[in-house]
Amino acid sequence: MHRWTLFKRGMKDGIPVILGYIPIGIAYGMMAVNAHVSIPATLSLSLFVYTGAGQMAGINMMGQHATILAIVCTTFIMNLRHIILSTCVMDKLHDGKRWQRVLLSFFITDEVFALYTSKPKPIDNISYFFGLGLTCWLSWFVGSWLGAVSTNLLPPVLSSALGISLYAMFIALVIPGAKKSSRLLMVVGCTAILSTIFSQFLSSNWAMICATLLSAFIGLWIVKEEDVL
Repeated sequence: MHRWTLFKRGMKDGIPVILGYIPIGIAYGMMAVNAHVSIPATLSLSLFVYTGAGQMAGINMMGQHATILAIVCTTFIMNLRHIILSTCVMDKLHDGKRWQRVLLSFFITDEVFALYTSKPKPIDNISYFFGLGLTCWLSWFVGSWLGAVSTNLLPPVLSSALGISLYAMFIALVIPGAKKSSRLLMVVGCTAILSTIFSQFLSSNWAMICATLLSAFIGLWIVKEEDVL
């Protein structure tokens, strides 16, 4: 299949993520401007950091006058899970040179990961993944821009409600693929339970990381090869 055709297919497959990213991007943009962060800085974070939860945490810390070191360390810890996500995606994406795959890893988010890896046979082509990742990244930027320039147009209650769309979208992406196998559903359930337990005595970010690693170990023992093919 031609590279341009695969690129357009990746863009098309990214539509479910776009529908979630634009609303949550609007919520982020409004939150940042309300926290007295300039519009250029708000948009720069979306362009170069590109992590919804990390950006919002950073904005909150800026509002509390936290140090740059504290913000960087917090964002780093929150995004440690991307080591796992990138490893899983690149295990399925063998096309292209190493430097190309390294650059493409920038586009990997929770939702892009869920969308790509939940496919019965993920497309092993960098043009496809570039189309998917670029489209999602740009939609996040567009949402951030819309939120930053329309701070006074939406009531606070509505802008806060937009934040839940990210979680709803992630569930919608994960469940259809997982429900095909009771063993995969079991791993998903274990992850949710473990995350809830760990969050009682760990921060939410460390709870997520620990739950993911432990559930992955459990999955090694109970998930069969046919469940993920």
